[in-house]
Amino acid sequence: MNKEQIAYEKGYRVTKDGDLLNPEGLKIGCINSAGYKNTRIGFNEKKLYIATHRLQAYQKYGNKLFEDGIVVRHLNGNKSDNCWDNIAIGTSKDNSMDIPKETRIKRSILGAKTQIKYPKKFVLKLREEHKEIKNYAELGRKYNISISVIWNLINKRKVFKDA
Repeated sequence: MNKEQIAYEKGYRVTKDGDLLNPEGLKIGCINSAGYKNTRIGFNEKKLYIATHRLQAYQKYGNKLFEDGIVVRHLNGNKSDNCWDNIAIGTSKDNSMDIPKETRIKRSILGAKTQIKYPKKFVLKLREEHKEIKNYAELGRKYNISISVIWNLINKRKVFKDA
């Protein structure tokens, strides 16, 4: 059973206006760091995170929500607007196209500018050093690069330029 089905069976509901209600009918939830409204519910001694937009989509579309390739869309692009008329299901491409064209262009330009590509020679040297040092933080300090970037370079997750 999916989280949305569990929440629904326990009596959680989303109103037509997009408010999440607990089984007693009280408004609950908060906005997470990604901008989505959600709450946690207890289930089998665990805590499940329930996204309000997904519960609204379950109420609206039922099990179609769980088909392969289906995502929940906010038609107006506002992640915290979970009203009935703003929630739809579709593909990832549909979801991307819900974002205003100007915003999509701006994001693609920013993304292209922010990805740093390191010379292959440097990345190979870094990987060799890591065999000796085995400490991401120390390598990060040495080269003034964040630990996460060091990890990605060593673990072949970052693209490097051939120069």
